[in-house]
Amino acid sequence: MSYLQTPIAPWSSLLVVPAGTTATALVKAPAGFALRVVHGKKCSTPAGLFTEFARALGFPDYFGHNWDAMEECLADLEWLPAKGYVLLLTDAQAVLADNEDEYETLLEILSDAGEAWSKGQAGGGPKAIAFHTLFAVSHQEAPKRKHWGIEPAPMPELHPPTKGRSSRPSKNGRTPQ
Repeated sequence: MSYLQTPIAPWSSLLVVPAGTTATALVKAPAGFALRVVHGKKCSTPAGLFTEFARALGFPDYFGHNWDAMEECLADLEWLPAKGYVLLLTDAQAVLADNEDEYETLLEILSDAGEAWSKGQAGGGPKAIAFHTLFAVSHQEAPKRKHWGIEPAPMPELHPPTKGRSSRPSKNGRTPQ
């Protein structure tokens, strides 16, 4: 998932996790990046979401537990210095599952944060910094939400090439079969 290292859209992506693995096993933070896990099962209501984001990102005590305060904290993060930021929302099917309007607000705030960081307008600027959110969901749970509002994330390489076999072309220009 090399795009996580770049300060370009998409800011939020859907990561469908294959059976037999976990989101935390798939997603590794690039060197110097802050990877924070937000537990989606704790984000079924706005109040739960604000509490869980505050815990995961270490929001300051003055965080107001509302959308405006969350937007401000996501655009600051001075208490969490890093070369870039990756938020991993596990069990994403549970995030505001019964409130589509609040879910849309969350997507908008995360998109605004990603865009602000990419333009050097966040975190004290003027440097562009990557800020991405991955909504991780199991293959079985993904259909539970009819409208995700985000594009699928490019899947990482799950299995390295078998020892002794290469996917690179040989000297004759053909790829081994």
